[in-house]
Amino acid sequence: MNKSGNSTLKRIISAVLGLPIYLFLIITDSFQSIPILLCSTLISLICLFEFFQISDRGEHGRAFVKAGMITGIIINIIMYVFAFGKIYGYTKYIQSFDARVIMCVAIIFTMIILSLQLFTRPLRGGVYSISVTIFGLMYIVLFFSHIILIKALANGLYYLIMLNVVIMINDVAAYFGGIYFGKHKTKFPASPNKSWEGYFSGLLFSIIGAIITNQVFISFYNRALFSIIEAALIGIFLGILGSIGDLVESAVKRDGSIKDSGSIIPGHGGMWDVFDAMIFTMPIFYYALVMLGIP
Repeated sequence: MNKSGNSTLKRIISAVLGLPIYLFLIITDSFQSIPILLCSTLISLICLFEFFQISDRGEHGRAFVKAGMITGIIINIIMYVFAFGKIYGYTKYIQSFDARVIMCVAIIFTMIILSLQLFTRPLRGGVYSISVTIFGLMYIVLFFSHIILIKALANGLYYLIMLNVVIMINDVAAYFGGIYFGKHKTKFPASPNKSWEGYFSGLLFSIIGAIITNQVFISFYNRALFSIIEAALIGIFLGILGSIGDLVESAVKRDGSIKDSGSIIPGHGGMWDVFDAMIFTMPIFYYALVMLGIP
């Protein structure tokens, strides 16, 4: 078996083994929906740690890993309490729980890492260290933890499944479309070897995936989430955003001179390699649903 075939086999095996666990965590409502909190926390923290490793410049600057990881846990817990507090009665213990809580955490965290930089590290590389830490938490943890908010919406599980289906199909179709049909390179600085054929294959199957998923929900679960036209637009919307998310991670890896964000998932690389598109699309999809009036 050639190198490409071996990599594809590893990707398939990893998906077969890991996907059921991931689906269980996002689907089940047992234990007061704690599984979705565990899912968000584990994935976002592993991705965050991989980012911190990529961005490590040694004496020229490195992230505040411990402070960042602890704050990442706190952010996920806040998202969970905000999303499910009324459902499970947590808000009676936390009065006036709103956006000011996350703002307070952000301010306190910034003050802590500024103090750590002042009193525990050389001044050289300080701006880089602080910026990398805040960016990692903002982009990876805060963005991905919106999976909890989506799950708490009315019919949230169905929206979450649609999001995952579209992003996964987009990734798979782009991968195989690039392998079998890729002739015209995009020459994007972040990922110059990817082809336009791969991207358009991903976009096409994103549209098909969104329409089919929507129709399955209507036919078998009596859940009319979108019209066919709306589902197609959702497929385009998520497909494009997912591709940009992939490019964002590629840009970070290229800056760090590495191929994969890690090696935790055979055939795929790191956790961030798997969820790069999801991280970018998750909050935008959530706020789009909120703007559409989904309670």
